[in-house]
This record gives sequence, C-alpha cells and structure tokens, in this order.
Amino acid sequence: MKGKKLSKKIIFAIVCGAVIGSIIIALSGLQIAFVVADKIECWRPDYERAEISTLLDKEELSDGDYDFLFRQTGLTKLGIDRMRARGEKGIKRILSVQDDFFAEHRVQNDYFAPFVCTDFIEKHIAYSYLENGDIILTSSTHLSGWRMGHSGLVTDAYEAMNGGRGVLQANAIGDTSAPGTMRDFTDRVNFMIVSPKADKELKAQVCEYAENNLIGKVYDPTAGVFSSKNKVERTQCAHLVWYAYNYFGIDLDCGGGLVVTPKDIANSPHVELVQVFGFDINDLWKYK
Repeated sequence: MKGKKLSKKIIFAIVCGAVIGSIIIALSGLQIAFVVADKIECWRPDYERAEISTLLDKEELSDGDYDFLFRQTGLTKLGIDRMRARGEKGIKRILSVQDDFFAEHRVQNDYFAPFVCTDFIEKHIAYSYLENGDIILTSSTHLSGWRMGHSGLVTDAYEAMNGGRGVLQANAIGDTSAPGTMRDFTDRVNFMIVSPKADKELKAQVCEYAENNLIGKVYDPTAGVFSSKNKVERTQCAHLVWYAYNYFGIDLDCGGGLVVTPKDIANSPHVELVQVFGFDINDLWKYK
C-alpha cells in the first residue's frame, strides 16, 4: 500500500513538473519572440537626400519624376498629386514629409499588457492630405513575435486633417469602436496611408455607413474566430475597416481567412498606396 501511495505521489510530482516545465518553456518562447520583435527600427533611406523644390514646380510630372519623388518622400503619385493640388501650401507640406522621411528617429516602447507593446517615435510625422475612405495602417503593435499592427478608417477627412476625430478605430480590450485622430498613428514607428480602388461616391457611402452603424462595437481580438466574420457586434481594428468596405462588396482581406489583419489590408489588390513612412519602401509590408 505504501508503495502504491508513493508511486501515485511520484506520478503526480512528475505530471506537475511536466506542466510547470511546459509553461516555463512556452513563456520563455513568448518572451524571446517578444524581445526579437521589440528591436524594430524606423526605416530611413540609406541613399542621398535630393533637392526636390524645382521638380515640384514643374507643371507636369513624368512617371520617372513620380518614382524619384517616392524615393525622396514616401509619397506615391496619389499623395504627390493631392499635395500639389493645394498649391504652395501643399508643396511646403511635401518638403516637411521629406524632412521626416530622411530624419533619424528614436524608437520608444510602450508596454501595456503581458507580451504586448506598441512602438512609437519621438515626434508626429507630416502626412499626405487625406480623403474620405482612406485607410491608415501600421505594424507598430506586437503580441510576442507577431506584429498584429493597427488600422483606422478615415470617415471625415476634414476633421482628421484639422486635429479632429475623423478616423474610426477599434483600439483595445475593454474599449468600443470610436472615432479617433490622426495623432493616434503619426508618432508610430511606421504607418502607411492607402486608398481603396473605388469612386468617391462609394467611399462616401462607406463612411456614412461606418459613422451610423459601426461606432460602439465591442473590441474582440478574436473576431472571426469565435464569432462570425460577417457580423460586427464584436470586432477589432482591421475587421472593422474590412467590414465597412465588405458591406458594399469590396473585400479588402487578401488572405481570405477567418481573421482580418492590417497586413492583409496592406497587401490587398484593391488598395493603392498614398504614403509610406517607417517601412522599407523596397519591401513595404509585403507577405514573403
């Protein structure tokens, strides 16, 4: 009897030790991946900065001019044209974008939950003029080694450009979806502005629908896994943006899986890049 009791105690101790060991190994793995992901840098060009004022004064720009300006500012043809349409004010803004594009920035880490961090820089970055329906994407937030990122939908470009709450977002556990500001993105370690390939009338409908129907939704990082992807009572940042456009027949999820991520939207064939900052322009945020 004593031998049996001893055997049971030994078995129990072995099982407990195995469980504890597995937990320690899992947590160690999460921590190692977290530390590796935490070493992100704010990308900046390793080539020479050029004087672009004369080029911006040209009446018409060639494809080669736009390519050159992209490598000098991170602004695509869409972004450059939006700026130049504003005259001298827009030209000055392009030069401010170039300043920030070439500057070296200090990365600061904001740890707000176990194995979860958002990476910021020391200042807010100049950005392109916005239009209703634009989408803002960043890889700045990571859970352990997974850069899940963040995203927002520009529902009121005028408000967003003037410091108001014109960017609809689903932020974090315990929050509900609500309009935020561009400053929620412009001091991140990176961001990109993309424009879905749709006419302004449809984008206006998307924004109106989002403002009337997608505010106050419960944040749930597992939206699409334990709830239907095609329902929005529980949502997360990329799912919210995806849902707004998908309601009008535009599926921005390039992966087509249960969960939509900001990276899925960044890689969608249905969006065009307007501006990129902090991402390597030769790679952007592409799936390998």
